[in-house]
Amino acid sequence: MGNHTLLCHDASKIQSDGLWRHQSPLLGTVPLLLMQLTLISVTSKMVEYCLRPLQQSIIVSQILGGMVLGPSFLGRASKSLALTIFPLRGTMIIETVATFGLMFFLFAIAVKMDAKMMLRPGRMGFSIGLSALIFSFFVPVAIAFTLKAYIVMDPFLVKALPIIAGTQSLTSFTVIACLLAELKIVNTEVGNLAISSSMFCDLLGISLEAALFAVFETQEIGFVASFGAISSTISLVLTIIFIIRPILLIIVDLTSEGEMVKEFHFFIVILSVLVCGLVSEYIGQHYFLGPIVLGLVLPDTSPLGAIVVSKLDTFVSGLLYPTFLTVSGLKTNIFSVQFETMWITGIIVASSCLVKVIAVMVPAMFGSATMQEAFVLGLIMNAKGIHELIIYNLCFDDGVLTDQGFTMLVISVLMVMAALTPLIRVLYDPSSQYHPPRSMSIQHSKDDIELKVLVCIHNEYNVPTIINLLQISHAAPETPLAIIVLILIQIVGRSAPMLVAHRPHRALDRSSSQSSHICNAFQHYEMVNEGAVTVQIFTNTSPYSAMHDDICRVAVDKRANLLIVPFHKQWAIDGSIEKMSRNIQAMNVKLVDKAPCSLGILVDRGPIKGSVSFLSSQFAYQVVVIFIGGADDVESLAYGARMACNPTVMVTVIRFLLLGNGWSRERKHDDDIISNCLRNNVGNERFLYREEYVRDGIGMAAAIRCLEDRFDLIIVGRNHPQSPIFYGLDMWSECRELGVIGDMLAAPNTGSTASVLVIQQQRLWKSIKHSMFKAKSKRDLAIHDVPDDGVKGGSDHVAVPIPKLQGSSKR
Repeated sequence: MGNHTLLCHDASKIQSDGLWRHQSPLLGTVPLLLMQLTLISVTSKMVEYCLRPLQQSIIVSQILGGMVLGPSFLGRASKSLALTIFPLRGTMIIETVATFGLMFFLFAIAVKMDAKMMLRPGRMGFSIGLSALIFSFFVPVAIAFTLKAYIVMDPFLVKALPIIAGTQSLTSFTVIACLLAELKIVNTEVGNLAISSSMFCDLLGISLEAALFAVFETQEIGFVASFGAISSTISLVLTIIFIIRPILLIIVDLTSEGEMVKEFHFFIVILSVLVCGLVSEYIGQHYFLGPIVLGLVLPDTSPLGAIVVSKLDTFVSGLLYPTFLTVSGLKTNIFSVQFETMWITGIIVASSCLVKVIAVMVPAMFGSATMQEAFVLGLIMNAKGIHELIIYNLCFDDGVLTDQGFTMLVISVLMVMAALTPLIRVLYDPSSQYHPPRSMSIQHSKDDIELKVLVCIHNEYNVPTIINLLQISHAAPETPLAIIVLILIQIVGRSAPMLVAHRPHRALDRSSSQSSHICNAFQHYEMVNEGAVTVQIFTNTSPYSAMHDDICRVAVDKRANLLIVPFHKQWAIDGSIEKMSRNIQAMNVKLVDKAPCSLGILVDRGPIKGSVSFLSSQFAYQVVVIFIGGADDVESLAYGARMACNPTVMVTVIRFLLLGNGWSRERKHDDDIISNCLRNNVGNERFLYREEYVRDGIGMAAAIRCLEDRFDLIIVGRNHPQSPIFYGLDMWSECRELGVIGDMLAAPNTGSTASVLVIQQQRLWKSIKHSMFKAKSKRDLAIHDVPDDGVKGGSDHVAVPIPKLQGSSKR
């Protein structure tokens, strides 16, 4: 009937009668749907596995998976098999399921978005977002009207061409966030700038789409209907903001920090999503507007927002959202595309991508971005995905797009993402910004310049031992300490990472939150050491997979000499392992490879001794430095020598030598370092030095075991030169981030009560200057004799949410 197909469907065929009645199980809607979902999931994963060597985006594999099962491949090979698996009577059911999942997916993504960032994206985000939207809309639309005027084309293409050109200006935060997460550059400067710009574009895009949908759905009825549609849309948004949001805030207030969200409260949120989607359909805005607005107004950092995201993420993002992408691929038929449609659509898409890259690069380069960073940012802003597919599906269902028009647009999304993802990987190496060309170590820091220490805190458990470590680091007016505290919080209810600076207060915070307790402890430490210690406190919220990027960025911007992170195991008071986090271990391993300054991993055994505060202790703090050789042991020695200046600290340096080993160049270098340190500590009774000779790894292990209960803190370097001393010891190494000796000291079966600080000296990465289209050539070198230029950091202001500390000098 016209362009519509009518189907007769047996309403009683819900379940299958089984194979034993000689009927196909796929005649029932339930087994048919289960078969389709299973086949879609398996095919998408297989395509993703095949494309993994090409470093393709997941969205490419999911769309290709749908195309494999659609008329382009399976339907071409066996039309009867394709109609059996995907019959017309099952199309409505699977599309309904996919759309239902997409609605909750968009809601979950909106919960992760920061509505404040959409309204206040910052000067750079505002200029980039506005420039990208305006130029990528008007230039392609102008090209489309020019092509219509001078080229004879299909009538359907004449009607659809302006819409095709206009949709090229869309820049979805959802697509950008997913792409950045895949590329693992969420926490980079380019990634954060892309997030802030895309959020602002999304705000303008959602508003524009809502208005256009309201007018388009009612244009044949008249002006009054169009005005009513726009008014109802505004009323829906205001209702969500001023009626539903206060209810959700009441629910948030009823849930205290650390308390589980009640199931009834979660049910209210899910019911609100369904109601908002229903009302959106009633007023002609389709199902996604209401849930998106509801997700934006839901407090993302609250326990309610976190539990909603965690409960929806696996099922919706893992199954239903990919189903929608695959269904879009099922509708495509590459054999329906005519050459004329292909090259006309290709001109529009290519010109839009080029214009958007230029529109993004110009304002970005007027800011602080380099040409390469601006170009990569332009590529990222061209990313396409779920947002565009939603628009194309709606236009296809409304008859605006034909089969070949829809197919060509889906292929354009596929081609753009297939080209962008590997190109960005080649052009942008986020780790290169963490390799400063100057020394940022303890050994090369000048005595009259403050020592900058960046400490990372996961929870209150980490605080006592870290404060004790800082207290014995000898803070004095002539040798001051600058402490940068970074409280690390795993991101749950937010997509955009946040770095928030805590303003200093003379009065302690009386709130009961964990962050307040941590801030109070370090502020008290600063007050006790007034004039010798300055403390700056930041809270970083990001996923563990990208948390090391923020840590490295803060270390570079603050020019830290030493970065201290807690070990991933927590000890109980009886000496057993109380808690262990593999996520923290993975983060520490990444920091070992990428830390821009010297790194210390602190194995905290404070609870075994009762976590006595050094601030109130009347006993000397016993520290031993194990020196075997190498740059890391030199750094450990420099830190121990600084501690020896503290009148209440006893530092013992024990140098282990291989029995029978004569002169070598490395031995001579270590002798010079030791001799220089002894000269600097002549007359210091709190600095002791002795040498011990061992024959092999067994003797080395036995000698170290004798030290474990005689000291409060053991400092050792992570890496050492190859030597018979270590033969056999590395066979039992469990935590490679600690090195051989550090792993031995951190073993839970030793019964030791001493905390351990494993130090790795800064690695200086020397890079060869390269063009935009060549990767950097890097060589990992240990620092020995690089002079310190003594440049001090700048102001303490932090740009939120982009974790870039403004004001520090840039190299």
